[in-house]
Amino acid sequence: MIGWLSGTVRDIDPQGLIVLECAGVGYEVHVSLQTLSRFQRGQQAELSIHTHVREDQITLFGFHSAQERSLFRRLNTVSGIGARMAMNLMSGLSTNELLRAIEQGDVAAISRTPGVGKKTAQRLILELQGKLMTEAAPESAGSRERMDVRSALINLGYKAQQVDKVLEKINAGDFETLLRQALKHLA
Repeated sequence: MIGWLSGTVRDIDPQGLIVLECAGVGYEVHVSLQTLSRFQRGQQAELSIHTHVREDQITLFGFHSAQERSLFRRLNTVSGIGARMAMNLMSGLSTNELLRAIEQGDVAAISRTPGVGKKTAQRLILELQGKLMTEAAPESAGSRERMDVRSALINLGYKAQQVDKVLEKINAGDFETLLRQALKHLA
């Protein structure tokens, strides 16, 4: 599976599709309108990728951060919400707005998204409420490096809450410095 892509934005479709050139290959990547607004043609971009494999096609979904990708994957676990609807939800509300709406049970805010009715919004809240608060933590912690370190540590098997507590204690730095400091605290 593809975990991330880094390259040059070659084409942008305002409906939420970009073509990202990486090592001479152009990848069509579906992105939320929130992510799309960050890019321009010719700009260097790095996206966290979710590879969606179906019987008849492979689709790439791109996200500005690992946090957004994680939220997308959690949305996909809800009955009746597929990849396209999850992307619509993330286009209609920012990551933090969507997390807040789910945690507060705000059916009205969620159902304003095209294609999401009241029952779907209620099911989304029922299945995810109380399970997403740790995903809001990296954004308040600051930089993309912190989010990447958080993701790396969780992939190594550390618990999200434990990682968040350690990251709060660590001073700013680049990815490698943050990772070293975090591992020292966790050891």
